[in-house]
Amino acid sequence: MRMKDSTVDPKALNLSEGQFGTTFNGQTFQIDALATLNDWQFTTYIDFLGRVCVGRRHLPDGDWQTIAFDDHVISHTDVHNVPVLGICPLDGTIHLAFDHHNSPLHYRVSRPGTATSPESTEWSTELFGAITPELVSGVELTSLTYPIFVTMPDGVLQLYYRIGMSGDGDTHLAEYRPDGGWKILGAFVSGQGTFVDSTSRNAYHNGFDFDATGRLHTTWVWRESINLFSNHDLQYACSGDGGHTWNNWAGTRIGVTGQEPMQLRSRGITVRHIAYGWGMMNQLTQTLDDRGRIHVVLWQQPPSASEASEDLGTWRYVHHWGEERGDWHQHQLPYFGRKPTVLARGDDLVLVFTKSFDPDYHGKDSGGPLYVITASAADEWRTWREIYRSDESFVGEPRVDKHRWQQTGVLSIYAQQAPTAPGEPSPLRVLDLDLEP
Repeated sequence: MRMKDSTVDPKALNLSEGQFGTTFNGQTFQIDALATLNDWQFTTYIDFLGRVCVGRRHLPDGDWQTIAFDDHVISHTDVHNVPVLGICPLDGTIHLAFDHHNSPLHYRVSRPGTATSPESTEWSTELFGAITPELVSGVELTSLTYPIFVTMPDGVLQLYYRIGMSGDGDTHLAEYRPDGGWKILGAFVSGQGTFVDSTSRNAYHNGFDFDATGRLHTTWVWRESINLFSNHDLQYACSGDGGHTWNNWAGTRIGVTGQEPMQLRSRGITVRHIAYGWGMMNQLTQTLDDRGRIHVVLWQQPPSASEASEDLGTWRYVHHWGEERGDWHQHQLPYFGRKPTVLARGDDLVLVFTKSFDPDYHGKDSGGPLYVITASAADEWRTWREIYRSDESFVGEPRVDKHRWQQTGVLSIYAQQAPTAPGEPSPLRVLDLDLEP
């Protein structure tokens, strides 16, 4: 295995103790933190002054060029408020969304050509417009959380986001096209319905992925309240028209974005029962293999356990996967750590995660080694082996450049090194692993 190591910023922000962790640079819902277009890689992060930053480099080993915006400084300790970026390859615009947890939208966009003509573009804050709470003029977005940028196969850029709070929110979709700008399509997952004594909920998505035929796939778990332990069940839906209409696992239409959102009682939406209160983390990870099978890795109380547990120390990684229009299967992994990221290499799987030494998942994070493990489809991903383990410790949850992975097979991992003392700045690094022998 060949590896290259680069430093995006030697002094990225750490908290000594925060809400839900200690770093804004590395959370599983930070899609994307690192993305490649053609032979340039782009990233976003928070520096030690609390500023939103954007970086770029020429691949494979150019130096990172970074810029920092002084007009919005993060001064709180809620690390859910991560920065994310999206790139529209149709016009080369870079889109930034940042600092959200049931908040007004914070959004800015670059000039056209910024990502498609980087050689002739001086990297500076002047490339980007002002911060706005609007995607569409005159329509402010409020109570927004977890924006996720996704590039469609035809180059159109999508934005998925929650409106509402934990336990009471809907998932919405908007689309950006160069000839018309943003269009808000509306909600496609609703929190309505009654479950036990709960009358509202929200969906925590594991991701949004297009397969080789252009179908869009997403999975999620329901959260009934602000309490982590109210998570339950694994849901699945797919769309053949880029998220405008939605089908269940059997292929039956169950939702129309902006008109008839999917909800708790949508027909056939649950593909794996995980009991309310059993013990399960939200916002984990999914991927599609070359045969179009969807794979989800959850961090949960094992299915074989004798009872439910609120102790995260008893939870383990469980791989759930579905055969095309067939049965769903599950298998517990021999590894576990913080929230992981799963990728497919052909029909084989790769999992990236950190193993923290600190049991306090939601407050402190002393860091731990970064792992890369893999499993083969030959035995239905039952045998996992370690192929990389770092000597250094990293905090948070490493992000992966899925765009570069899909294009070249190079695994670029965005991870913040553990600080020498709690709250001290530390290097934000990108590790490039070539997994070919």
